Amino acid sequence: MLDLGIKKFERFRLPEEIIGEKIVLKRRAHEHDTALFALIDGSREILREFLFWVDDTQSVEDVKKVTDIFAKNWDECNSFEYVFLDRQSGKMVGAGGIHTVCYMNRMAEYGYYLDKDARGNGYASEFVQLMEKELFARGIHRLVIECDEKNAASAAVAQRNGFLFEGVLRDAKYAYGTYRNEMVFAKINGEDR
Repeated sequence: MLDLGIKKFERFRLPEEIIGEKIVLKRRAHEHDTALFALIDGSREILREFLFWVDDTQSVEDVKKVTDIFAKNWDECNSFEYVFLDRQSGKMVGAGGIHTVCYMNRMAEYGYYLDKDARGNGYASEFVQLMEKELFARGIHRLVIECDEKNAASAAVAQRNGFLFEGVLRDAKYAYGTYRNEMVFAKINGEDR
């Protein structure tokens, strides 16, 4: 076997519950499916502009199928999906997680969305900060947020949390009959911003 001198980076798990100042992150499970569908359905027009799976989410059953996929990925330590609960009210305000973990490159990529009425309260920023703390502590070197070039809110979350704009991936996504550009933001473990 060829030894390239690369130290193997061990897979890790994240906590199933993380408590922040404003939100509580809970591992996505079937107990959240009904509330999650209500959030998606109630915010459909806003979410679908940048989340191209929204049109395929037409029932609680559709949400359950995706929860099963996320559960399998969690168990295999490939991705970690949470629901966001307002810490005071317990109401579901969003969802998201670390959708890609590349252990070989010690890199992880975020994905997240909020209920239309939960925007502007700092929930997304707190989620980004809580995940950053957990991932950097486990040895992840690079964190990435990619978003549609027209998604100013997501770009603002990245920049507000010290992620550096690295550039635009041209025609990176195909949705609604057209190619769309994606902006890339990244943060390196140990970098001061």
